[in-house]
Amino acid sequence: MEGSSLTDATHDGVFPGLRPGKLNVAIVGASLRSASILRLLNEVENISVVAVADPNRGAPGIRLAEDLGVFTTSDITELYQMPGLDLIVDLTDDEQMRRTLTQQKPADVELIGARGSEMVWDLLIAKKRGEEQEKLFVELQVAYDKIRSHERKLQSGKEALERANEELESRLAEIFFTHEFFKALTSFTSVDDVTSLIVDGANGILGAEISCVYLLENESWTLNLRASQGRPEDYFVPRIPVSETMLGVAFGGGLVQEAAIPRGATSALWVRDPDDLASHAGISLRTGDSIFGVLAIGSAIPREFTPPELERLTVISNQASLALQNALLHEELERLSVTDRLTELYNHGYFQQRLEEELGRAGRFNHTLSLIMIDIDDFKEFNDTYGHPRGDKVLHMVSDTIKANLREMDVAARYGGEEFVVVLPETDTEGAAAVAERIRAGVEALPFATAEGAAPVHKTVSVGVATYPQHATAQNRFVEAADKAMYAAKHAGKNKVMVAP
Repeated sequence: MEGSSLTDATHDGVFPGLRPGKLNVAIVGASLRSASILRLLNEVENISVVAVADPNRGAPGIRLAEDLGVFTTSDITELYQMPGLDLIVDLTDDEQMRRTLTQQKPADVELIGARGSEMVWDLLIAKKRGEEQEKLFVELQVAYDKIRSHERKLQSGKEALERANEELESRLAEIFFTHEFFKALTSFTSVDDVTSLIVDGANGILGAEISCVYLLENESWTLNLRASQGRPEDYFVPRIPVSETMLGVAFGGGLVQEAAIPRGATSALWVRDPDDLASHAGISLRTGDSIFGVLAIGSAIPREFTPPELERLTVISNQASLALQNALLHEELERLSVTDRLTELYNHGYFQQRLEEELGRAGRFNHTLSLIMIDIDDFKEFNDTYGHPRGDKVLHMVSDTIKANLREMDVAARYGGEEFVVVLPETDTEGAAAVAERIRAGVEALPFATAEGAAPVHKTVSVGVATYPQHATAQNRFVEAADKAMYAAKHAGKNKVMVAP
């Protein structure tokens, strides 16, 4: 309907495509992603896409909308005139467009932005994967019916009947295991539980000799081992760059198999002894454009998967990816619930919980435990002079310095404002003081930007150290001892480390 007005496109006051009883949706933005979402929404029974708006009349989403008979326009204000419109999905990533839509849309029309559209995409993909699962079970039921029919035809021959029974039992066992596997996937929210179940499924459904799951770590762009079966954990290389080995090929390309691995091939270097591996296959774990990792299977003898087996591997990957996405989201939500957003250290509540646990462990096993209290010197003056955004940068850089000087077992948290605490299990006073000094010196060396073109300034911290049990045994007294030591450092001139008396 290029060039048509809203009035021209209506008939008796009702806009074509607006359907009572359905959710009437308009899409703003017509990229390839928009076209994909339009196609998926068009397949949902109780949703009606009534319009697509984009200034570019040649955009993919506009062309698809015209093919589907959906109203198109280059003027988003025409969307506001549609009676009965329920929802606008903004896929433009344009902040100005987002503000215009928010300010001008009718009050009874809902608006979904970039994050909401990602959720819509994931839900549509999940629906598509669910349809694939239903198709698998239909095919398995057809196979079951054929086996039963074959059994009836072979009643006259005992040997043939026994073979049919064996095949029937095998297929029924596979159907049952597959059903239980998919059902179990939906019941777990822990990443470790889901990845362990994925390798169980690979072994049970495909008869894999070796199976493992590697997950992507975004910061280092590496694949890290999370679950394995068939060999001891030290058989596998724990961390592999995304661009290397068969895992890297599967990560980038989807499904790959090598039925006979050449001797000395670099593709097999995801295990410590590549000569032990005769064949392998891998498939990416993904939903939409989001790739979480790779499911890899291998064998000490050459093995080429048949097309039905590769199809099963794909189905396992699809279902496992949905469960893994939910588990990763759950894990991230749990992490955010105990994390300070600005510094990315643990928050005050989680610190108190962990300190209580570590004090209990130290008491049971007669171990030492140290606590460091850190305060940024003259932080309020810095904030008042250079502004809170610069102050936030100081907090973030100090927290990075604290993390850089700790072990994996240590716990660092933002205590409040410009104060930080560090719990050091199995560390005596001398060791804790050494850690505190490294942190103090590290912060002192940091250059902090204050204004465009201005010379950076340096900040300092005052640090207090207390150790269980010599300085305190009760939790509140322990924190108080470290806090008093920190204030003693301030009174002694700041930029110092003091140990509780």
